[in-house]
Amino acid sequence: MATDLLSSLDFARRDDPSPQADVHASLLDWLAYQRHEFRRKWRDLSPLQLTSWSVPPLELSVLGLIRHMQQMEHHYLTWGLGGGERVAAYGEDDYAGGSLETVEADVRLYLEEVERADAAIAVMAGLDSPGRGSAAPLSHVLVKMIDEYALHSGQAHMLRFAALGRVQR
Repeated sequence: MATDLLSSLDFARRDDPSPQADVHASLLDWLAYQRHEFRRKWRDLSPLQLTSWSVPPLELSVLGLIRHMQQMEHHYLTWGLGGGERVAAYGEDDYAGGSLETVEADVRLYLEEVERADAAIAVMAGLDSPGRGSAAPLSHVLVKMIDEYALHSGQAHMLRFAALGRVQR
């Protein structure tokens, strides 16, 4: 059941990453932090609330953002860095798609994609290494993903409040 999968996630508040001179390590820390903050927006939401288009007229839900970020993880990291087959799991239906029946599968696919993305990052020799799929350097891809998470975490934050019907930090 989706609630079991969601309840198994770490939603604890974390501090910002500590400053450090190693840019590579700093970017990885910030990516991990932004991923965690994105997931924190899912806490306390039922599967119905995850799928709710809670800010009319927007056809956007927290689940739609989860689906979108799965595609971003794949495009920029798994495929972009690692090469291989480029897969659009949801096609053009990431933001508005998903349903109560797909919550668990969508969340699981996102979490599995993050694992594949981390494996693709781990084999990159350095920040200037080009990806085998996109040819973009690791540094560019990490900054892009940090930006994607920051943007969509903000959206998920507002959708979360609307779905809950209250501000709950």
